[in-house]
Amino acid sequence: MPIRDLQLPTDLIPLGDLLFDSFHYPENPEWSVKDDEQEQIAETIKNLARIWPIIRVGQLFSSALRNLLRGCVWEEDGKLVGCTTVQPHGNTSVWIVGTVSVLPEYRRRGIARKLVERSLETSREHGGEKAWLDVIDGNLPAYKLYESLGFEAYSGHIDFHIQPEEVPPHPELPPGYTELPLKRFDWQPRYELEKRISPENLLKYEPVEEGRFRQTGIMRLIAPLIIWAQGTRDETFQILDAQGQIVARMGYSVPKKGNGANSIFLRLDPQRPELAPYMVGAMLHQVTTLNPGKRVELSIPLWLQPAIEAAQEAGFEKRLANHRMGLVL
Repeated sequence: MPIRDLQLPTDLIPLGDLLFDSFHYPENPEWSVKDDEQEQIAETIKNLARIWPIIRVGQLFSSALRNLLRGCVWEEDGKLVGCTTVQPHGNTSVWIVGTVSVLPEYRRRGIARKLVERSLETSREHGGEKAWLDVIDGNLPAYKLYESLGFEAYSGHIDFHIQPEEVPPHPELPPGYTELPLKRFDWQPRYELEKRISPENLLKYEPVEEGRFRQTGIMRLIAPLIIWAQGTRDETFQILDAQGQIVARMGYSVPKKGNGANSIFLRLDPQRPELAPYMVGAMLHQVTTLNPGKRVELSIPLWLQPAIEAAQEAGFEKRLANHRMGLVL
């Protein structure tokens, strides 16, 4: 049978080649993987293959590591022509369908359906109770496929990008707030903020649980290696109000070798819209200072309207809109 489970690290390099070729849409070029994204993916896959022997040892002691990257592939004509990948959302029973890809010449044959069904079954077998995925707005065949499998749309996000010509000035933090670094494994502020700001419609498929943020001991040991494999420099910051309560967090990821795109992220209490322009401006200043001349990506959930407005005011352009769809397994 042409479908089988993902075999790592053997499938890593062929998987990368498949992703580059399958995420190419001549009829919708804005959907396609950008050249800088391809550089980053290739570097990450190459580095993951290098450290996989260490991950394999860790998998003997950690279910979280065993579930780090599961999925299945479709083989035909002596090559991989389709794949899906799944992994749990932290240490929870919610699973994320991260990738669904089929080469263009093999589409409309039911391969994607079989791959997704197999991966959802894998999620169930390993304790999954819910699953979610993202699909590009306008990709009607994929959207209809997921609907037919029982997924329902419940949220979404917009992917923005910008190509800065110069380093923008660092803005002033609004009065009454304090900005501090947020350490990688300091999970409680992240949990507290998300629990307070997540809208009701998210909670069915993305419940705010400690396991999403609190990493196990073995994952804390392995995490630096995985971060090294990604080849990026990452920093996160928190913003506190006058009472010392976290009201926002923001961060950036910059390729260490200079290849690839910069990215920034932000989460804030929608009741603190005055922070959004500062957060966008501060992170844009950081990444263009560290890695100038590169494209900058920013993804914002639809419910975070102050951040969307701040991104547009800063010159970010909309690249894609995405639906988020969930399923009870």
